[in-house]
Amino acid sequence: MLTRRTFAIFAISLLVPCGTLVAQTPTPEFALQYRPAQKDVEYDSPAKADVARCKVELERNETTSGFAVFDPNGLILRRYVDTNKDRYIDQWRYYRNGIEVYRDLDTDFNHKADQSRWLNTHGSRWGIDKDEDGHIEKWRFLSAEEASRVAISAMIDGDAALLSSVLVTPEDLQSLGLINELSSQILRQVQEPEAAMRTVLAKSKTLTGKSKWNRFDGAMPGVVPKDDGKAAEDLIVYEGAMAIVETGGQHGFVQLGEMMLIGNVWKLTQIPRPAEGDSIQIQIGGILMQPASPVGSAVGQELTPEMQTLISQLQTVDEKAPAQNAPPAQLVEYLQRRTAIIERIVAAARSGQESETWTKQLINSLTSALQAGDKQSGARLNQLLSGLKQKSPKSSLVAYAEYRQLFANYSADIGKAANTELQQKIQATWLSDLKQFVTEHPAADDAPDAILQLALNAEFAANSTEARQWYGQLVSKHSQSPQGLRAAGALRRMDLKGNPMILGGPDPNGRQIDVANLKGRVVAVVFWASWSTQFVSDVPVLRALYEQYGDRGFEIVGVNLDQQPADVTNFTKQNRIAWPNIFQPGGLDAPLAQQYGLVSVPTIFLVGKDGRVISNGLTINDLKTQLAEAFRK
Repeated sequence: MLTRRTFAIFAISLLVPCGTLVAQTPTPEFALQYRPAQKDVEYDSPAKADVARCKVELERNETTSGFAVFDPNGLILRRYVDTNKDRYIDQWRYYRNGIEVYRDLDTDFNHKADQSRWLNTHGSRWGIDKDEDGHIEKWRFLSAEEASRVAISAMIDGDAALLSSVLVTPEDLQSLGLINELSSQILRQVQEPEAAMRTVLAKSKTLTGKSKWNRFDGAMPGVVPKDDGKAAEDLIVYEGAMAIVETGGQHGFVQLGEMMLIGNVWKLTQIPRPAEGDSIQIQIGGILMQPASPVGSAVGQELTPEMQTLISQLQTVDEKAPAQNAPPAQLVEYLQRRTAIIERIVAAARSGQESETWTKQLINSLTSALQAGDKQSGARLNQLLSGLKQKSPKSSLVAYAEYRQLFANYSADIGKAANTELQQKIQATWLSDLKQFVTEHPAADDAPDAILQLALNAEFAANSTEARQWYGQLVSKHSQSPQGLRAAGALRRMDLKGNPMILGGPDPNGRQIDVANLKGRVVAVVFWASWSTQFVSDVPVLRALYEQYGDRGFEIVGVNLDQQPADVTNFTKQNRIAWPNIFQPGGLDAPLAQQYGLVSVPTIFLVGKDGRVISNGLTINDLKTQLAEAFRK
């Protein structure tokens, strides 16, 4: 395999001093030997037997010169470019299915690549290799999804330098004007990454050398405004971000914690930590999302010595939080110590806003302990809730506490249920409590989520009338909330039968697919993801149906909801999936999933030859039955 440096020297023989291309071109065998500087690039290369049939063409325009390599069918594979007319190649471009997916660049024109870019269907990463040794030291552009991918890849490979490239640095925090107290706490979490990484990998079964990054998982990023007094500018933060990894066919979670946007680059504020075993996993709010102190706030108050001492004590406790697989008793002990300090902070608060902020933290700590099985925290939460109702029954804190208490009680009870009958009773109580919550607190911040829970439960129980009522309430009263948008899609899905199926989008290679173009065929639209165990078990049946009815006018259109195009292409190759697939990353939050209010994957729709929906929400057995009926007719 030839290096890019060798190639740069070779390239000079292709161009005369004035920059005009000469007739002689390299052979396909020679030109196809070059490889990207970075290893995680999926690009097309012809089979060994087809290399000699490939074609190399010289290229020139007013600003650039170079040559391109095409496969025997005329699809482009490589393009090598001289952009500054110095007769040396300074861009190495790689293609997949005719689309450029990766590029190495020599921006200082010293015949060595110093930047790498992932493009189009392969993402948006832009890395800087300052010392030109093939290892990226920093990023010019990096999305949150790709930051999680880089972090997990670094952990898997034991590459501390690569991991460091996505961890915050003192310079990063200084550029944001982060206050010293927060900077110190965050930098402690990312210190000595190599040693911390070794410690994590030595104990982990979720994250090993054979693991593979699957996708990024996080709620919407939030904004910590600069007037909170934490930084000189607004902070864009993901709280409690996760990565999903696959190891030996099993999926697991890795906690990424808080992530923050530094310019155009998302970075981690802690070393990734795998969530191990079946123990309770509780992620306490990160440093940046902790309640803001009044220092530098509009009221101009300074922390009292008592508050400074208490907050310092809380930080010390949080720094010694138990490991992910710690026994419940150890977790409860930690939460009890945390709760005791927060109670004192609430008592020492000097403003209503400060008291409310810390009271929410107190409620979170108590409900976490209750969920872990601590009855003492449950009693303390009841006492707190009673006091809130007595002091101000219409306070938003009452609804905040009640909703989290409902979740904690339900989680604790359902986890201890010994049989199906008891589980059903607990479920019925839970639904009744949710209805009461919505009735008593219709305008609460948690009301849309409570209504959505009721709608989903009704739909799963095949009670479409009740599900429609709850979805309709979300649309009418909370239309702009994420839950309201999802409810509108669910109602659209439930009314699809007899209506045209409007659905289209690009496949992983950018080619457009539109169900409307398949009129005259019976079409199964299958929303799926590679992490869905149900879909994995459905694939052999779908493949058999495709083979059985394909020649008789049957087509399948998949809608993949994975995070990366490679997830789709790898899965379809491994499982011999021949039908077209629209790629729409984002899971159930993806636009097409929201458009039809999906509640799970796989979800199957059957569309008739006239382009109208015959059935929606089918199981794989339903599909078998309905296809047999459709083709009998």
